[in-house]
Amino acid sequence: MALNLDGDGYGSGALATEGASSITADLYKEQTSVKQAVIIAAGNGSRLQGYQNGSPKPLLKVGGLYLLERVILSAKKVGVTNFVIVIGYQAARIRKTINAQKLGVKITWVRNIEWRKPNGVSVLKAERFVGGKFLLFMSDHIFDYQTLSNLRSVELNEDGGVLCVDHNLNRVPNLDDATKVRTEGTRLVNLDKSLTDFNAIDTGIFLLTPDLFDALRQSQLRGDDSLSGGIRVLSEEGRMRTWDIGDRFWQDVDTIPDARHAERLLLHSTRSEGDGIIAKSINRKVSNFITKWLVKTPITPNQISIFNFIFSFFTAWVVSHGKPVTTIAAGFMFQLSSILDGCDGEVAQIKLRTSKVGAMIDTVTDHLSYMTFVIGVTIGAYHATGSPVVLYVAGSLIVSVLFSLNLGRIYIKRKNTASLRVLDKDIADLNHAEQGRWYLKFVGYLHPLGRRDMFSFVAMLVMFSGSITIFFTGLMGALVLLSGGIGVSSLYLLSRKSVLQ
Repeated sequence: MALNLDGDGYGSGALATEGASSITADLYKEQTSVKQAVIIAAGNGSRLQGYQNGSPKPLLKVGGLYLLERVILSAKKVGVTNFVIVIGYQAARIRKTINAQKLGVKITWVRNIEWRKPNGVSVLKAERFVGGKFLLFMSDHIFDYQTLSNLRSVELNEDGGVLCVDHNLNRVPNLDDATKVRTEGTRLVNLDKSLTDFNAIDTGIFLLTPDLFDALRQSQLRGDDSLSGGIRVLSEEGRMRTWDIGDRFWQDVDTIPDARHAERLLLHSTRSEGDGIIAKSINRKVSNFITKWLVKTPITPNQISIFNFIFSFFTAWVVSHGKPVTTIAAGFMFQLSSILDGCDGEVAQIKLRTSKVGAMIDTVTDHLSYMTFVIGVTIGAYHATGSPVVLYVAGSLIVSVLFSLNLGRIYIKRKNTASLRVLDKDIADLNHAEQGRWYLKFVGYLHPLGRRDMFSFVAMLVMFSGSITIFFTGLMGALVLLSGGIGVSSLYLLSRKSVLQ
């Protein structure tokens, strides 16, 4: 009975900076990790005209967030809190819509009245507000924020730069329209949309120094006002490197099909290698379908967790009747609850609203849901058999499970997290080829059967028999294994010096 992480919660903090005059020279001193980003959001997105009520491209909603808002929150996830955003087309509407205080960041808005010119002009408008190395983004790109985790700490030469590229050309949906890149090792050789000899694609994510601005001016003297022109100047001097994003997702949103493909990418990103077989083949497909619509509403991940908690109470009430028809109905509802349990995490991930508080709420509500369901099954079995032994057995095992879970709670607290997924993963990792302790290997073998997706699915199949007594007997056996497995594994994990220290 594995538990989900993920939850709700924006960060709070710095007030918005709405004018350039408030930027001070010492605010953006060179730091070990980048704290500042420039975002280009000046274009009109001509190929999206009329889509979503004619919104300017930065305010196009994908996965429940404005494109510009998604870039800001993605960068904020890795500690970037100061943004210089260059706007042009429908500038007033963008400033009114993007609330820096709500997002917990500082924003300096820079107006580019020449927004119809190539994007290099917009980048130059940000020059006087940038100090030290900075990240540069396009407002119309979505990407996995984890791409930035290591990039922002890359050591640059005094005048260097890094461009994130994708070497997996087969996954780019519109290759003809993409900016192609030629690399030699990690050195950037050339980039342009018209390149015919290329081995990577520009993802629109840069780590740069202010030397970019001089390069842009040199490019303009050549008659090229584009950002790519400035990057070419740096690359010709051997000052640009590339960084392969690997399997991380990204998407340039220029057209309506691009926007729809981006939403599919976001949904697919919620799936992980850690998903069990039932989650991969059934649960994720259904939960992704539900999440696709949930992200378009104001419903928060915490609200989904609480709703599912209430639904679990109703499931427990249904199964407590102990009749064949209610047992079958409750089996289906229990499986549905397992599917819904994935939606809160998916919405949190897509909307970039994961937090320790959300993870704790999800964990607590899951705990209570499980206990409530066990109590409902126990009452149902008592109604069917009339034997008080049912109550004694269930009561003893519930206490045992709570004790074991408390050991797990102590462990994850020492790991500085609020999610039982950490415990779940660490228990699974105990089952390896060199494991000499037979009881840990035994727990490892049983571990996949204890996952929420597998347990709920098997429970539904047994409950479809209509016999609450058969299911109760199986459930009590599962609780014995669950309690013993979590308890023994948690004690072992707590005994390791690396945790105790």
